[in-house]
Amino acid sequence: MVGGPQQSLIYLVTQDQQQAAELTAQMRLFDFSVHAFSRQSALLAAIHSSAPLVLLVDDSGLEDADFAQVFPLIAKLSKGPLIYISTPLSVVQQLQMMRIGVTDFVVKPFDVQQLIDRIDSLLARNQQSPFNVLIVDDSDAVSKWTSSVLVAAGMQVKVVHNPLDVLMVLERFKPDIILMDVYMPQCTGDEMARVVRQSAQYDSIPIVFLSTETSRGRQLMARSMGGDDFLVKNMDAEELVAAVSITSERYRRLRQCMTCDSMTGLLNHTNITDQLERVVHRSLHEKEQLVFAMVDLDNFKQINDNFGHAVGDRVIKSLARLMRQCMKDPDAVGRYGGEEFALIYSDISFIRAANHLDEMRVRFSSLDLQHGHGAFQATFSAGIARLEPGMSASQLIDAADEALYRAKRAGRNQVGMGLGQLGRTG
Repeated sequence: MVGGPQQSLIYLVTQDQQQAAELTAQMRLFDFSVHAFSRQSALLAAIHSSAPLVLLVDDSGLEDADFAQVFPLIAKLSKGPLIYISTPLSVVQQLQMMRIGVTDFVVKPFDVQQLIDRIDSLLARNQQSPFNVLIVDDSDAVSKWTSSVLVAAGMQVKVVHNPLDVLMVLERFKPDIILMDVYMPQCTGDEMARVVRQSAQYDSIPIVFLSTETSRGRQLMARSMGGDDFLVKNMDAEELVAAVSITSERYRRLRQCMTCDSMTGLLNHTNITDQLERVVHRSLHEKEQLVFAMVDLDNFKQINDNFGHAVGDRVIKSLARLMRQCMKDPDAVGRYGGEEFALIYSDISFIRAANHLDEMRVRFSSLDLQHGHGAFQATFSAGIARLEPGMSASQLIDAADEALYRAKRAGRNQVGMGLGQLGRTG
């Protein structure tokens, strides 16, 4: 699905008006809303009214106050990361700034894309999405209690009373952890765990058994069938939350390493194509619309040759970040290979997907990408195709790839359409 714009509020403290204008313009392209302040009263009033997600502080400081004196108050009020932008500081100076509330440092001169990467890294630590917990238990009373405890802790919970329905739920709910009752009328928990482990995409999801069983031998036997841990029912609520949180967090880190490209954080080639296979199967079965796009950076070899591979990597990361931000589902965008990317648009029309992709193309071409002696612009070409009845995932990829090459041959920096689909935009 397509994600709507979600701007993140950033306050910038600086007396350098040119710096403020440049940062505001560039970061707006990544959906950051930047407000610059040079006076203490205006800054404090703004923080009281609406605290920023991130506070950037330039070493030029405020016009009407010693920033070191007001910094502790601002740090307490803003609550989010505080990044200090300055010339290189000594270790002693950094320690002094950290003691009054600074959380991170950016050294001048800096690349805007590097600053955005730093902000993303800080926010990722502070804004982790809730854990998805799938509870499989035939007892209504037990599942209600377990669910209420985990929901109160901020988790998203789905309850399945019939274990035979688990496989249908897994793909759409995408749990971080499965809490499985051991003894159920339809089948035992360890039997269901073995069925789940037959599917490669679910092999790493932790399965934690819930039972009144206290026999250590029986617990170990159940774990040997595909479970990762064993919790006794009616345990302390805080202990339950802690156990689920620790195991879910470990799974998320493991999944990130297994499925994502290390440079961009997007799904890697294997996993974006596997995801497309699953979505194609579901879309054909449920008669949902599906659109697939291939994206390729234009003249990327020239960028590497002219500015170096480090700058080329920055271009890839900038495009990846823009795509990740524009797509609602992180499993809908991946790095297909090199400078090529893949996007999956589920359950929206062909024309809406094409328009969204073209808007993304325009935004990317407006970015000022930095190299050693200034800035430059880069562009991408794209090909887009719609799933037709009887079409396989590989045929859909081929159709989008052909459309991409037509866009390249037509002059680049444009979106090519799959043949025969221009007149049936749906």
